Amino acid sequence: MTKQQARAQARALRAALDQKALGHIMAGALFGLPAWQQAHTVLAFASLPDEPDTEPILRRALAERKRLLLPRVTGNGTMDWVEIPCLELLQRGAFGIPEPPANLPPVCPPADNGLALIPCLAVNPQGVRLGRGGGYYDRFLAHYKGSRLLLCPSALLLPELPCDPWDVAFAPSEILTEKGTLL
Repeated sequence: MTKQQARAQARALRAALDQKALGHIMAGALFGLPAWQQAHTVLAFASLPDEPDTEPILRRALAERKRLLLPRVTGNGTMDWVEIPCLELLQRGAFGIPEPPANLPPVCPPADNGLALIPCLAVNPQGVRLGRGGGYYDRFLAHYKGSRLLLCPSALLLPELPCDPWDVAFAPSEILTEKGTLL
């Protein structure tokens, strides 16, 4: 199976999911984890309509006065992390992704006391993440050493996915579904 075929399969499976409901359930599972409770900074993403809704997570991070960082695509295959004080500032950016506005400066993600929440189209039992194909998160994860969780509905845990040498794998304890982590 090629990555293009795997993405098509994952998109077909996603179409049948209630992403809003999944997002709320996954948020509830996340909030009970020590990684969330101990994090002073949350690196997250504003979800697209075909992803589990992250709005409850983003709002809770702000309500708990955690430092909330969201990505902004830079145009050169990378992304900057930007601290966002309120969700109402988000604007449609590259690829239609809700992003912080250009007038907010980028910041350096912390290596400790931070938790990165990572999107995916699918993941396999070995923790190989299938993204959308731009490599943005693989480039980020190659250098990020803090805590991280992959947000993936259980319907998108696929038995096999293609893997390239640069693909970053996740341990079962780092994969969060609506049922909790895979550990």
